[in-house]
Formats: sequence, structure tokens, C-alpha cells
Amino acid sequence: MNFKHNLKVLISKEDIEKGIVSLADQINQKYKDEQVSLIAIMNGSVFFFADLARKLNMPIKMDTIVVSSYSGTESTREIKFHKEITKPIVTNQNVIIIEDIIDTGQTLTAVYEYLQSLNPKSLEIVTLADKVGCHNDFKYEYKSIFQVPNKFVVGYGFEIDDLYRQLDQIYSVED
Repeated sequence: MNFKHNLKVLISKEDIEKGIVSLADQINQKYKDEQVSLIAIMNGSVFFFADLARKLNMPIKMDTIVVSSYSGTESTREIKFHKEITKPIVTNQNVIIIEDIIDTGQTLTAVYEYLQSLNPKSLEIVTLADKVGCHNDFKYEYKSIFQVPNKFVVGYGFEIDDLYRQLDQIYSVED
């Protein structure tokens, strides 16, 4: 494949699969015999969301939120909701927010507070990756499968201007 950027593999597809299986096992144990509503933050979490959802053993309902705060590799620091929840699956439900990465924490804060205002029974955050040292003031608990360095990452849903999402591994952008 011809890449516009110099990419270096950070996390292999095998390690991604193992991490998702481990997270799914934890969720399956925690919510055994209960229904869960999964809310994916699109578009970055699309692959993580689909792979995780297929490994869950309880009844699930799903919806998506579309939020943006990036232009290219830079955060605009402005959170824009392009799509909010369209189904009544949050109020009095166990809700899990599925996000690709926690970077500054601003997007997750906005989404968490929006969903909290809809009065869920419980509200949890899971992320595929956690960018080290970028969100020290993030105040909500979350579970993350991987830690990545403070570099721009692509693949497995991560992107630069919508490029590279389809790659089955996670890469750092080296140029």
C-alpha cells in the first residue's frame, strides 16, 4: 500500500484481538444476565466497536454519536456534536461509551456529560488506546486496552483527514 506518511507499527492486529477479547471478558463478567447499551463515538471507534460488540454475551442495544474536535493532526479545542443519540437506550440502562482513543479528554468529557444528563443506570467508558500524558485533568474513570506515546496514531479506526482508518494495525506517524 502506498502511504502519504511514514508509518511505524505500534500495535499488531494480534495484540489488538487479544486486548479486545480480554476487555470483552471483563464486560461479560460485570454485566452477566443484564442488558447493556453500547454508544460508539464515530467514526474512529467503528472497528473497535464492531469487534468488541461481537464478543459480548449479553443482550445489547447500540447507537452512535458523531463528535469532532480535530482538523488534520491538530485539535481545534472546539467540540462539535454532528449526531446525538437517536434511540431511547440510555435512561435507566447500563451504558458503555466506546471510544477509539483518549487524547486531551475534551471529547470524552463532552460525551460523558451529555449521556449522564440522560440519566443512565450506570455509565462506563472504554477506549482502545490511551495517549500517555495528554489528559492529566480528565476526571472520569475509564478502561483502556493500550497506552500509546504522545504521537499521532493511525489505523484500526484512527485517521488523519479520514485516511488510514481501514488498516488492521495501529501505527505511529513518523513524519
